[in-house]
Amino acid sequence: MESSLLRALMKLASTRKARPVATPLLVELFGHESGVPFMTYESYPFEYTIRRADSGCYYQVNHRLGESTVQALREVVRRVSAELDPSIVEPLTFKRLIQVLTQHGAEKLASLQSAGKVKELSELVAYDAIGLSRLLALAKDDCVTEFYVDSEDSAIYLDHSKVGRCETRIVLTERERRAVETHLDTFSGYTLDFSTPSLKNDLEISGARLRISLDLDPISVNRFSLDVRRLNVRSLNLGDLIGMNVLSSEASAFLVAWLELSGNVTITGETGTGKTTLLNALDEAVNPKLRRVYIEDAVETRDLLEKGYHQMKIKVDPFERNGKGVRTKETEIVKALHRSPDMVILSEIQSEEHSRAFFHALSAGIRGIQTFHASSIEQAVRRWTNVHGVPRQSLLDLGVLVQMARPDRLKPFRAVSRICQILAESGEPRLRDIYDRDREFHLQRIAAWDRVAQPEGKTHEELLGRISEILGRTEEVLIPE
Repeated sequence: MESSLLRALMKLASTRKARPVATPLLVELFGHESGVPFMTYESYPFEYTIRRADSGCYYQVNHRLGESTVQALREVVRRVSAELDPSIVEPLTFKRLIQVLTQHGAEKLASLQSAGKVKELSELVAYDAIGLSRLLALAKDDCVTEFYVDSEDSAIYLDHSKVGRCETRIVLTERERRAVETHLDTFSGYTLDFSTPSLKNDLEISGARLRISLDLDPISVNRFSLDVRRLNVRSLNLGDLIGMNVLSSEASAFLVAWLELSGNVTITGETGTGKTTLLNALDEAVNPKLRRVYIEDAVETRDLLEKGYHQMKIKVDPFERNGKGVRTKETEIVKALHRSPDMVILSEIQSEEHSRAFFHALSAGIRGIQTFHASSIEQAVRRWTNVHGVPRQSLLDLGVLVQMARPDRLKPFRAVSRICQILAESGEPRLRDIYDRDREFHLQRIAAWDRVAQPEGKTHEELLGRISEILGRTEEVLIPE
């Protein structure tokens, strides 16, 4: 990895040194659109605008820099790139590279009285120097939850938390595409080549943790495709989700009580339905004194250590490594048995190996929260039993299953559509619904409490008592500080 990084830094330095004239900034490529905006906001030095058209919503970014500032920044970017000494980028990480470039940019900008906002501008210098300044603009917009590129010539399109799917006219240049490829290759710990043309890695850009998935030729027919998901979208707690009609207060209290009484919760749904958002909200609402062990390939869970929660996090190799990794999720799931967890948060169960390890852990008494990709709970059951070879009797260890839905894929609304249990009837596992949506799309309990099973070893009185307790202290549990 070190030699790869050094080659990248030397290439950056030597390329810039060969350019005596300051080249235009990448952010100058943002275009101006006509039409009346219906939403405008900013995060200096960028301004974001949403415009409506007959075909949907258009998203636009512009920089808010005067011409004199732009000219000054061009020269600073040139000098910072030309003077970069790879030997001082220690330790060899993406974060350290940005720190070094930002510091050098700040030193040179400090002498320019007209620049102002040195912190923001020096950050822009750092990202422009490595070819990622327009990705910086998207990272600084908290409303952008995910953005996509389908080919070398395709414009970016994105999911916006306020308006849903938006088109843009932003087409990545060759330099930007190469920058994404270089930094993913350098800092992922893996190597892009013909046999492994896909990479996934987390990068922190201006405080936003981004999970970047890149596919190149030959697996990408159009030679380049990109999916960038924001992992630390503004924290939504259970109080927020209740207010957004994602689920009801009683259903929230039921799920929290179930977890605190050592029950298991599996959240199912298609991509982009809010599975991880609900997982994080439940995690934050459950008693912070419980020892949590997290096993994730992309770290999508919140860091709650500063709030007094007990968290042990383990990062494993991405599933996309196709068995080439040495830190596999299935291995760590089994090893979790020896880490004395009160709860295990598995994030996503993806493969047959993951499923078998997961159900092995359940049979050994491990409980917690996990997500599983399926369009319905019935489909999830079929995948486990028919595709992943999980014995039907093992389904009885699942506890509670939650179905997430996104009624309109082009709009931002997501919700819990159903909560059920898998119970034994005549010796066979059967689904029993506890909550479902009515005709007005309100989540209602449809099972009497005496028909709802309790976590193993607990009584109905304990479950109902815990639910009542949680509902009685809503401000503390459902809306943590």
